[in-house]
Amino acid sequence: MPVQPRSVPSEDPSPPDVNRVLDHFPTSSVRQLVRDLLTGHAGVVVDDAVLMADELVTNAHRHGRAPRVCRLTVVDHGRRLRIEVDDASPREPRPRIPDHTGGRGLILVDRLASRWGFDHHGDHKTVWAELALDSPGRGGQAPHLAVVRTWST
Repeated sequence: MPVQPRSVPSEDPSPPDVNRVLDHFPTSSVRQLVRDLLTGHAGVVVDDAVLMADELVTNAHRHGRAPRVCRLTVVDHGRRLRIEVDDASPREPRPRIPDHTGGRGLILVDRLASRWGFDHHGDHKTVWAELALDSPGRGGQAPHLAVVRTWST
């Protein structure tokens, strides 16, 4: 898994494009923000970005503590989307074995993201993931989650 406990500073000095306090916005509005931010992109790359943001935000609500903040930034001259979610829990995110209660979120993030990880900041942590926008369906190790031409019945 490409979990990286330390992030590499962005090459772009530009500020985040979107910054939302999650305790005041529903997850559905974050999904729409991702779609709006990626206007001009279509198909699987937008779907992957929405899914990744949804999973990170849901994990912050489920396992983290307030305050929770989400930042969406297009970096690397428009070639990558960086999703960052802060929460006040000291617990490190880690994939777990899926069961009837969940456990699939970070597995999906791991498969879709070019890279992902987390940073501790004393009183909070940031879980982040990056998605390649210039090569749809090739963000992480999911080319593309095994496209199936026909479904077995």
